[in-house]
Amino acid sequence: MDLFTSKLRFVLFYVSSCLLLFGIFLTSCISPQFAMGGGGMSPYPSDFVYKGDLFGLQNCLRAGYSVDTRDPFTRNFTPLMIAAREGEVEIAEFLVRNGADINAKTRDGHTALMMAVYNRNLDIVKLLLKNGANVHIKSKQGHTAFSEASLEESIQIKELLLPYEIGPKR
Repeated sequence: MDLFTSKLRFVLFYVSSCLLLFGIFLTSCISPQFAMGGGGMSPYPSDFVYKGDLFGLQNCLRAGYSVDTRDPFTRNFTPLMIAAREGEVEIAEFLVRNGADINAKTRDGHTALMMAVYNRNLDIVKLLLKNGANVHIKSKQGHTAFSEASLEESIQIKELLLPYEIGPKR
C-alpha cells in the first residue's frame, strides 16, 4: 500500500467517524415530537423525564426552561406529573427540590398526586404528601387522590392518604 492510499483511507475513516458522531448527536437533540413530524428541534423537559434522564433534564433547565414547563404534546402535563405517572422517583425528588408546583393541574384537573396514586407509585405519593400536596383537589370528574386510590383498589395507598383525607381541608 502506498502513502497516498493509506492517507486516503485515514481521511475516509476520519470523515465517516465524524459523520457517525454528528448523526448520534443530532438524534439525541431531536425531540420525539420532531421525529414524529410534530415540529420543534428543542426537547422539552418532559422528553427527558420520559427517558428517565435526570442529567438531560438538568441541562434542559439550565438552558432556560422552567421546572413547570408544560409539554403540549402530553396533554399539557408538567414534568412532575409525568415523573409521578411514570414512577421516576429521583426525577420527582429533583423537581420538588427545585420548586415544581406540586398542586399544578391538567386541563382535566388532575394533579401529580392523582397520577402517582392512579399508577400506584407509592414512593412518589409519599414524596408529594411530605411536601404539601393537597389531597382535597378535585378533578373535573369530581375525583380526589383518595377516590383515585379507591378506584384502583390500592389499599396501601388509601391507608397512606386516609389521615390527610379526614384532616382539615386547605
